[in-house]
Parts: sequence; C-alpha cells; structure tokens
Amino acid sequence: MGISIAVHSAKGGSGKTSFSINLAFAYTSTGKSVCLLDADFKAPSLFNYMFPDSDRWLNDVLEGKYDIMDAIVEVADDTVAPGKLYVGYCNPDIDAVREMSGKDRKWQSKALQNIMGVKKKLFSSGIDVLIIDTGPGVDFTSVNAIAAADYVIMVTKPARSHHNYMEQIIDGIYIPLGKDYGVIMNKCHDNKPIAIAGLVDPDIPVVASIPCLCDIATRSDSEVLTVADPEHPFSKAVFTVVRTIEDCLSNK
Repeated sequence: MGISIAVHSAKGGSGKTSFSINLAFAYTSTGKSVCLLDADFKAPSLFNYMFPDSDRWLNDVLEGKYDIMDAIVEVADDTVAPGKLYVGYCNPDIDAVREMSGKDRKWQSKALQNIMGVKKKLFSSGIDVLIIDTGPGVDFTSVNAIAAADYVIMVTKPARSHHNYMEQIIDGIYIPLGKDYGVIMNKCHDNKPIAIAGLVDPDIPVVASIPCLCDIATRSDSEVLTVADPEHPFSKAVFTVVRTIEDCLSNK
C-alpha cells in the first residue's frame, strides 16, 4: 500500500508548491513511483512548471467525468530516474476557478469520497507515493485533501500572522482528524528552528527550517533543486522530510 501526503499552508506565499515539486522528485530519486496532484482549485499553478501539457483536469475527475488514470500525465524525463513521476492538474481557466469556488457542502462531501477513490485507484495502479498540493487555508477542498492523506506537511514562514493561523489550523483540523503532521519553516532568516522558537508552540513538530535564499526563487522556475543540487540547504531539508515521513508511518 502506498502513502499519501498533503502539502498544506495557512496562507499563500509560503513556497508550498515548490516544496511539493521537490518532494515528488526526492521520492522518485529513491526509485518510487510518484503522483503529484494540484488540488489548489482557487489558484492553480502546477501547470506553469516544466511538466507535460494536459487537457483533462482533476476538476473533471471529482465530477465523475474522467477516471484519474485518464487525467494524469507521465513526466518522461531523465531527471525522474530511477523512479517514475505522474502529474495531474486542476483547471486554470477563470470560469473553472469560479465554478469550484461556488461548490456547496453536498458537492464537497461527494468530492471527498471521490478523492478517496482516486487514492485507492492510484495505489492499485502501482503508485507508491501520492502528493497532494492543496490550497492554503481551510476551504473544503483543502480539508478534503488533508482528510484523505496519511501525513500532512504544513509549509509556513517566520511571520506571526502565519504562525497564529497555523496553530489554529493544527488545533482545529489536523488534531481532530488524527493526522500525523510536520511543519516546514520556510524562508527563515536563520537555518535553525531555534531562531523562531518564540513564535511557535514547542509541542509543534518542526521537521525542517529552510533559510531565505534568493537563489531558491530564481532557480525553481527552471530546475528542480533536489535533482540539480541535492546538497543545497533546500534540497537537504526536503530529503529530511522524506526520512521523517517514512519513520513516522513505518512506526504505525
């Protein structure tokens, strides 16, 4: 059976999607078959990166129009080796974004069932790791992705507004749902978690602290750091997260 990971954030601008992409490639570097899904329906961005095009969307899968296997595309690239990587996008068209924003609770409840079905189908088809790049905050689609995941990664920044909301999300969603989770402190002014200890409850598991480096932003548009530069501080943090998740889930 595979593992599913939701990559979440309290607010936008935390670097969540870049982390999701690098996490996917980190897993493929260990020989895993990985599926990376963009579930940020209100601000889709995964399609902007260096991945194959598609005209079938996760929106359509949740509507029951397509099977998930028809809506994902393989990244046929030497950088993926020795594993395999498949990606699935949500529709970036503004009308599709508006439509998803207006879905009611009944639709969202059905969508959760469909997400669980997607997870089951992907694992039965040979996927080892499912990574869901969620939308920030607490809308229904993000909570559905969290509910479907085995492990949740919260990507945040060293800002009090981010941390206050992060703690509310942890206490109000992660813990009631019984989720294993870890926090990534991204864009820090220091590379040690102790630097932001005054902002964060000591009981919150900080898995990695990533310094604020300009080259991360400039390079991530054209390359994947875990592949191009595995010794980079950002890459090392991603691989630390992989080991943390594996240790956590193997002990359950």
